[in-house]
Amino acid sequence: MGITDIPDQIAKAFKYSLRSPGAFALSLVTAIVVFGFAYDLIYSFWYVRWHNVKDTQYRLPYFAGLVLVSLIIPLTIGGWAYLRARAQGRPFRADEIGIAIAPFDVFSVDPETLGTASTLHALDVVSTQFFRVVQNTLREYPLAQELKFRFLPQYTKITSKQEALERLDGLRATMLIWGNITQRSQQPLEIRLEMQAAVHTYDFSELTIEHFPMLPLQYFTFFEAAQAVERRGDADRARRLYLQARPLGAQMDQEHPKLRCVESIDAILAKAPGTTDHPVQGVPENV
Repeated sequence: MGITDIPDQIAKAFKYSLRSPGAFALSLVTAIVVFGFAYDLIYSFWYVRWHNVKDTQYRLPYFAGLVLVSLIIPLTIGGWAYLRARAQGRPFRADEIGIAIAPFDVFSVDPETLGTASTLHALDVVSTQFFRVVQNTLREYPLAQELKFRFLPQYTKITSKQEALERLDGLRATMLIWGNITQRSQQPLEIRLEMQAAVHTYDFSELTIEHFPMLPLQYFTFFEAAQAVERRGDADRARRLYLQARPLGAQMDQEHPKLRCVESIDAILAKAPGTTDHPVQGVPENV
């Protein structure tokens, strides 16, 4: 790692350190030491050449710069990372359709890259990019602007359905997406994904990059958004979202005829507006 790589490495360290207070404190101390060491090397290198002397002299300008580089800058970066994480973890507004995406558990069981920081970071980027793609594809639909996507901070790891339900309630979110990614030696990445809504849980297991469930993610996102809005009593807005989900449901029925997604939506739309006591089809627990 060169000198120019230090800021990027520090930023990554702060990002992943937010998984726990202890890790954050350790990363902050590490950043202070690394920044101070790098500053000392650069100062000494240029001092002897600028003044054409053999030894570096440490005077007030050196210590002023040392405080700035090794204390103020790392503390500023750390404070910014903490405030940003707090903002990401705030609850959605009551009128928002919030889609929260928790950090995936990423780990490698490949002996060649077992647990290395670069591998874990790469796997984390993979999970983030998947949902960036989902978010971008949903923008093609007129009502997509009503959906508020948010990537949650690193400390909001989800490991069970109960934790997902508690976090969903605390965030006032319509849906919470979580899961894990596993890298095995000479095998495709294995992805397990769960979509937790207020009533339904959608479980996608044994996924790979080549078989990522883009269409189900799009359909169930709109469907659960309509369900949530209907429970709030906004029948007109719910109807628009159901109609937006219907063409996606038709595509789902072509691939999985037993789901009967269009039939389910049509039955909902045929009922009196504002009711949510209808039986819901097309929402399997496992996909």
